[in-house]
Amino acid sequence: MDTKPSLGIKLGYGITDMGIFAVEILIRLHLLKFYTDVVGLTPELAGLASAAAIFWDAITDPLMGALSDRAKFASGKRRPFILLGGFLLSISIVFLYNPPILNTDWGKFVYLVLSYMGLNTCMTIIAVPYSAFAGEITEDRYERTKLFGYRLFFGNIGLLVGTILPGALLSIYANSSNQALNAYSTTSVFVGLMIFLVSLITFFSTKNSDTISEITDAFNIKDFILSFGSVLKNPIFLPLFIAYLVSYIGVTINSTLALYYYEYRLGLKEADINLILGIFIVVWSLSIVFWILMSKKFGKKYPAFIGVLTLGILTCFTYPFFPKNQFLFPLLMAIIGGVLVGSIVLFDALLADIVDYDELKTKLHREGLYFGFWKMGIKFSRSVSLLLTGLLLSWTGFVPNREQSMEVSNRIAWLFGPGVGMCFVVGALLSLFMPLTDSLHTKIQRILTKRKKRIV
Repeated sequence: MDTKPSLGIKLGYGITDMGIFAVEILIRLHLLKFYTDVVGLTPELAGLASAAAIFWDAITDPLMGALSDRAKFASGKRRPFILLGGFLLSISIVFLYNPPILNTDWGKFVYLVLSYMGLNTCMTIIAVPYSAFAGEITEDRYERTKLFGYRLFFGNIGLLVGTILPGALLSIYANSSNQALNAYSTTSVFVGLMIFLVSLITFFSTKNSDTISEITDAFNIKDFILSFGSVLKNPIFLPLFIAYLVSYIGVTINSTLALYYYEYRLGLKEADINLILGIFIVVWSLSIVFWILMSKKFGKKYPAFIGVLTLGILTCFTYPFFPKNQFLFPLLMAIIGGVLVGSIVLFDALLADIVDYDELKTKLHREGLYFGFWKMGIKFSRSVSLLLTGLLLSWTGFVPNREQSMEVSNRIAWLFGPGVGMCFVVGALLSLFMPLTDSLHTKIQRILTKRKKRIV
């Protein structure tokens, strides 16, 4: 483990999030709309299918974390899973966006459940060990924040690809009889190749940064279930975990409804929507440096709180009141929101610090367990949010591929505004109960360093 990893290791580690984020945004932003508007599945069934697939995914996350904690491959305990997961994920994304011709809602529903469940399993194989890997590359808390910064920087490039590419291809296939289907199919192939390539880069560029597991006990399902209790009893982890889950409900509803809001509520054209989303992601990427500097000066907890709280308040009081067919107002909000949402990098970095507290208490390296549990919570949050979004979309009276009534479009706006914003506000307030401070974490690391020196 390096105290200060080289730039090559930082870049090589961070680049895998380019592929992961591209897959994630292609799903969050486009999947529900693809299956309702293109495949023809009803919103409530599309939401239910997505929720079921993500619920399965949530169960597998901590299991994957525990397995990678115990892995004893010659090439390390995290990197082999990154390579395998990248290969499988590249195949599964193509299957998800290339459904066969199905004439019944039941057939479409089953295909979405199975293909999405398969993709989520592949995502677990790569994402959980990949997230846990950062805590082993370096022990330095500021360097860890930098690692998460590189991840988010590359991830936002992936967000740009997953956000803009479908719209660009819709224009290219404008004269095709299957315009939308061809656009999403081509996008899935491109993103699939990307995820496999970046996982290869991470595997080879971080060659000497992985370690063999120090956990000697074999995997036991009873002990695995009991380990859940030890995670939830961590007094530092639990408040941050709950705060993040609440905030993530807002993130999921926001990303799922974004295209519906911009197209059906504001009446914006595809090119305008892509420009707004593209600028938002670019600003988000640039803001990462600002938030890393803020964390170095003020710690991670309070800058994250201020960023998320401000984002929530603005979301509540702007989106419901934007006039129809006006491009400027959502563009300005995309710029401001892009800066504020960059604070999210600090939550992931805080989790890596919390794992140090667990090591102090248990004398075990359990990054995989914690990141697996963290991702499990996120998936449960997404599952509930997608089911809720599908039901609420039906409740609004939404009918795809036609102009919506004023009542329907206003309901979408209120869901996209206060419905999302209040999740951010509540999540930010809950994060204040997380007791880890800079001074406490510095003390924890000092004790761990002395302990390791005694062992050596």
